[in-house]
Amino acid sequence: MQVDLHYGTGVVSLRVPDRNVQEIIRPWQGEQGGNGVVSLRETMDGQAGAFRDAVADKRVCVLVDDGTRDEPLADVLAGLCAALQPTVSVQFLICTGTHTAATPKNEQIRREIEKAGRDAGLTVVRIHTHDCQADTFIDVGRTSRGTQVLVNAFAEEADVFLVVADVKVHYFAGYSNPVKNFVPGICAFRTVEQNHSLALLDESTHGEHPWHPNPEQRNNPLAEDMVEGMDLIARGRPIYALVMLSAGPRLIWARFGPVQDVSAESFAVTDERNIQTVAPASHLVVSPGGRSNDEDLYIAQRALELNRAAVSDGGEVLFLAACPNGIGEPQTLANFYDRLTAPLDEVIRSIQQDYVLYSHKPYKFAVLIRRLRRIWMHTQIADDLVEAAHMHPAHDPQAVVDGWLAEQPDARIIFIDGANKVALRATGVDRKGPA
Repeated sequence: MQVDLHYGTGVVSLRVPDRNVQEIIRPWQGEQGGNGVVSLRETMDGQAGAFRDAVADKRVCVLVDDGTRDEPLADVLAGLCAALQPTVSVQFLICTGTHTAATPKNEQIRREIEKAGRDAGLTVVRIHTHDCQADTFIDVGRTSRGTQVLVNAFAEEADVFLVVADVKVHYFAGYSNPVKNFVPGICAFRTVEQNHSLALLDESTHGEHPWHPNPEQRNNPLAEDMVEGMDLIARGRPIYALVMLSAGPRLIWARFGPVQDVSAESFAVTDERNIQTVAPASHLVVSPGGRSNDEDLYIAQRALELNRAAVSDGGEVLFLAACPNGIGEPQTLANFYDRLTAPLDEVIRSIQQDYVLYSHKPYKFAVLIRRLRRIWMHTQIADDLVEAAHMHPAHDPQAVVDGWLAEQPDARIIFIDGANKVALRATGVDRKGPA
């Protein structure tokens, strides 16, 4: 059998005997039959009239994902801008969280917004890319867990919020969802750091969110803190959302309406389509899904965290992540990569004692690496950097798989392509998986 997995802008092809393939898992690609593309007009028709009435003569702030997401934003903007025609003014905030604001992809989003606004005849359109360090922030209070919520002042004049969010599983926030466009999306560095310290808790994991329709899946301290932060920012102002599931450039599912209602529905669909339960395998091959899900190691790591339960203790992983931009953005290096290069026990102990932003990444990485025999990494990152992070360079992925089968001819292998959008749970194990 030949298994093709995305890698950067290309694919890695692996030859594996059928008997050794336990499962091949990919994200949902839309309903079978046709092209799987959802009509935004049909999605919005049921709610667009009520929304237009709600925003008539109001000032609306639209929150959109930044360029680190792969979603069909340009196709969505035209329909949204048409629904915004009754407004007094529209402002767009590109939600970067702590990501770099000035990037080519964020500039492209800005141009797409400008074009959609012009085409829809919107009279007043302002666009700003959030910068967690340089912008002006307003203190709107503290959550019950003590997070100080400092929000971008650009959002303060809005009467109504509209969020555009591509929903998928998220390894500590439960799901990527509209709440994340507020916290961390448009908050100061200090707010994000305090909120993300909760990522060290086992309960802060994928598939858990306080808005989940299943009461048994609502315990996520970090997501609860995010919701409280969003409520402090909104201060009773209405929040609408367009939530969607995408497959690369294709919109395959979408809902439009009040933020909590449509988010809860998106969680149920994500669970049904992109969360599976499997028997853990001794060997796992993981691809985040190619660009832009493997731009750098900081981004690509999500794929490992979401699917760590699929590999048994003492097992091995082959990680296919091109990472043309290296380890990550400069501001992440000291407390992400640099901390990961220490002895694993020291990484875990030091971060438990002294959390700073980004250090949840090396903490979770170290926990995973310590329970496995080996993580092989096929990547453009230099060998010495891979080795310093306790992984093993794999210039020839086929040779790694052949080595597994030579050592263990009956080995069972799980292959995951697009692993940044799926999550695997182990049979007979609590939903939260191994600590």
